[in-house]
Amino acid sequence: MEVHAHTHTPRKKWTHYFWEFFMLFLAVTLGFFVENQREHFVEHQREKQFMISLIEDLETDKAELKRGISQTDSTIQYADSALIFLTSYKPSAEIPFRFSDLITVAGQRLSLINTDRTSSQLKNSGAMRLIRNSKVVNGILQYWKQIDKTNITLERYLIYRNAGRELSFKLFIVPPVYVHGLGIQQDSIRSLRVIDRDSKKWDELANLIAVSQLVLSGARLTSGSHLNNLNRQYAMAVNLIALIKKEYHLK
Repeated sequence: MEVHAHTHTPRKKWTHYFWEFFMLFLAVTLGFFVENQREHFVEHQREKQFMISLIEDLETDKAELKRGISQTDSTIQYADSALIFLTSYKPSAEIPFRFSDLITVAGQRLSLINTDRTSSQLKNSGAMRLIRNSKVVNGILQYWKQIDKTNITLERYLIYRNAGRELSFKLFIVPPVYVHGLGIQQDSIRSLRVIDRDSKKWDELANLIAVSQLVLSGARLTSGSHLNNLNRQYAMAVNLIALIKKEYHLK
C-alpha cells in the first residue's frame, strides 16, 4: 500500500492580497480616469466646433440683416411719399402712374431669414449643455430672444401690408393689366384708371400705409419698431461673434 505525502503550499501573506487588490483597483480607476478624460476632450472639441459653426451662421445673419435694413429703409421712404400724395389726392377717373411705383415699394413684402443650422442643434439635441462659457451662453440666449422680437414686428408689418395691398387692387388698375392685357409698353403708361372713387376707401388705404410705416419706424411702439429691432439684432450678432472668438481663441 502506497502512502502519498501531501505537499503543503505556503500560505500567502495578507500583504500579497492587499497589493493584488490595490493594483486591480488602480487599473480600474485609471481606466475610468482615461475614459473620463477622453469624453471631456471629445465634448470640448464638439463645443469648439459648435462655436465655429455658430460664427458662420452669425456672419450669414449679418448679411441678411444688412439687406433687411436697406429694404426697410426704402420702404419707409416710399411710404412717406405715398402718404404725401394721398393726403392731397381727390379721387378722380385716373391716378398718376407714379403712384403705382410709390405704393409698390411702400408695400413691398419684407422678409428676414435667420440661419438656424447651429441653433436648432443646440436647442433640440441638448447640446447647449456643452457650452461651458456662461458669457457666451447668455449672449446666445439674448440673441435668440432678439430674433423673436424682430420676427414679431415683421409679422405685424405684413398684416397691415397685406391688407393695404388687397385694398389697392380694388381701387385702381395695376400696370400689369395694361402691359399684359392690353399690350401697352409700360414706359408709355402715364396714368392708371381708378376703379373706386370712394374717398373713404382711399383714406383707409392711407391709414394702412401709415400704420405699417409706424410699425417699421415708430420709436414709441412698446415692442420697438422693426427697423430698431433689425439694427439691434445686427449689433448683437457683431458682438456675439467677437465674444465667441475672444473666449474660444478663434481667429
